[in-house]
Amino acid sequence: PQMRDPSGTKDSRSRRGAMQIVHRGAGENGRLDKMIGSRLAHYRILEKLGEGGMGIVFLAEDERLHRKVALKTLPPALAEDPQRLARFEREVKTVAALNHPNIVTIYSVEEADGKRFFTMEHVEGKTLSQSIPQGGLPLQEFLKIAVPLADALAAAHAKGIQHRDLKPGNVMVNADGRVKVLDFGLAKLREHDATEAMGFHPQTTLTQEGLAIGTLAYMAPEQLRMLPTDHRADLFSLGVVLYEMATGHCPFLGQSTAEVISAILRDQPARSYEQNEKIPPEIDAIL
Repeated sequence: PQMRDPSGTKDSRSRRGAMQIVHRGAGENGRLDKMIGSRLAHYRILEKLGEGGMGIVFLAEDERLHRKVALKTLPPALAEDPQRLARFEREVKTVAALNHPNIVTIYSVEEADGKRFFTMEHVEGKTLSQSIPQGGLPLQEFLKIAVPLADALAAAHAKGIQHRDLKPGNVMVNADGRVKVLDFGLAKLREHDATEAMGFHPQTTLTQEGLAIGTLAYMAPEQLRMLPTDHRADLFSLGVVLYEMATGHCPFLGQSTAEVISAILRDQPARSYEQNEKIPPEIDAIL
């Protein structure tokens, strides 16, 4: 549907609400950046590792257990809403119960100095997105990552947990080649919060091009259509990730959000072995 412009419409109210969320988040993020070198409870903040829809991630030193952890602060929109916070904590506890060598371990959900945060295993290494070369991975390297990645998903699905945002940026590969999957189960909360605040689904708006396409390319058709999903949406995303590992690029390409959505819903990608001769047809059949 077309966006309506008059100041009293739902769409303009949604946009104003979105801008307020963005501005408030930007101010909070600025304050959180200043945390580097300070302490939060018994954690000494060492450096900023990254930032996303669920907050800012810091490298921290747990001064009680003398180990480094990844500490993720929660955005104000989530931390200040008791119902959403309770739902978040239930989700994190469910994910924390997973015990798998290829899934990042969540240690705790805590509050200190008025800030809500959770801590998890710190993985030194590169994201999978940083590890895929142009033209794709050789078969042996492909299998070393693909097998444990699929195994991690299977273990989570056996416990009834969906990832919902599987993409190379959420997969770490350490110096020994061990695969670790990040952010299991958290994407559902991120989608709910953004839809509620903005009045539309964030991954389908053309005003969010830079942020949207990176996630859109890995989303299953039912996610794009905002239909109920189950573990099969993760399997679709896994197929997209494996295709990118095999060829060096996503199977569904486009210069805009609309083009990417259209490609996912309608296009048939080229065979992976046509893009990378090192990938046998048997692997392509799995994809």
